[in-house]
Amino acid sequence: MNHYDIIIIGAGPAGLFCAMNCGPLHDASVLILEKNSIPGKKLLLSGSGQCNITHAGTVSDFIHHYGNGGDFVKPVLKTFPPAALRDFLHKNNIPTAERENGKIFPESMRSSDVLSMMVSHCLQNGVTLRYDSPVLKTVFRNGVFTVYSGNEMFTAKILVISTGGKSYPSTGSTGDGFIFAESLGHSIIKPAPSLTPVIIKNFTFAELSGISFKNRNVSLFKNGKKVYSSAGDILFTHKGLSGPVILDMSRYIDKDDILEISLAGKTVESLNSDFISESRLQGRKSIKNFLKNYDFAERLISMILAQERIDPQKNISEISREERVKLFRSLAEYPFIVADKGNYNIAMATAGGVCRDEIDRRTMESKIVPGLYFAGEVTDIDGDTGGYNMQWAFSSGKAAADGIKRKIFH
Repeated sequence: MNHYDIIIIGAGPAGLFCAMNCGPLHDASVLILEKNSIPGKKLLLSGSGQCNITHAGTVSDFIHHYGNGGDFVKPVLKTFPPAALRDFLHKNNIPTAERENGKIFPESMRSSDVLSMMVSHCLQNGVTLRYDSPVLKTVFRNGVFTVYSGNEMFTAKILVISTGGKSYPSTGSTGDGFIFAESLGHSIIKPAPSLTPVIIKNFTFAELSGISFKNRNVSLFKNGKKVYSSAGDILFTHKGLSGPVILDMSRYIDKDDILEISLAGKTVESLNSDFISESRLQGRKSIKNFLKNYDFAERLISMILAQERIDPQKNISEISREERVKLFRSLAEYPFIVADKGNYNIAMATAGGVCRDEIDRRTMESKIVPGLYFAGEVTDIDGDTGGYNMQWAFSSGKAAADGIKRKIFH
């Protein structure tokens, strides 16, 4: 049997950052158990391997990007905010750069640089990293955790679960941490894919796959009631909808929900007002040419007109009120019925996880089991696309390490 002061399950960004901040603690012994043959497998995929590590903005901006988890993440992000992460990276020879829409990347655009730096810190600080060591179960008895991996047992008074969620299971994120947490007495909020595309029933725009729309309004309806709305960029896929606003909203979306989207980027009232003005001035203009005033693809115009059985060459002065009402509703409030969401193989994050109410939001320590800590996506926190989940991994890993310091060396 091998005894350590601290055992960390999972060598992703949260686990590694926690370990490297625990390592130099008065020779405290730290062990990371990682099921894969290499660390940070999911980190290496982040931002298509370019590592969208955080986002521009203050903590006040950030807390609005975690669904209903803003109050929980706030103290952790205040302790180690985005600016502190960028400063830390700069001091470790990884300068960062801001790219489109405020996304922050390493200047090198290589996630491997971030991973190598953390592993080096861990090794310099005396952390023991064991790969190909999947954890089978965890037991807490008499103030000591026993962790079973293969034919070996490891013990410690401090245990950190940083196993990630269930997204990208090929990287090792298969929900193990939920099982460990539940076996130790924690409640698990039902996991679901998040930051994932949406599959649409009878999707009629498959041939327009790849067409995108800038800053469109999207409203989510459940059982006929509008429950959420947002705006952002949308992408048509072969099976439905993607793009930042759809990915961010996916945490709220379920089968048979309806997404109403302003394809034209205008309201019904605005389209109607434009139409009346135009028909007075240029009544002989075709409806197809009138619709070219708006920012969407000509192929989509043709498809919408075909769906509404309106001749594209028909003069706008000849368009009936009934035709106009139906057409503008399609353009401003097009209803897409959800068939399903993308599964964990394509979801970038996992909604749900270890119940937040059972975790101290300042230290990431369990309120149920003393000495048990959580970091990263295993918690019931999922951020928007754009670096928010990666920031949570680092900040929560640091908060757990700080909490452990206070506990061991109070």
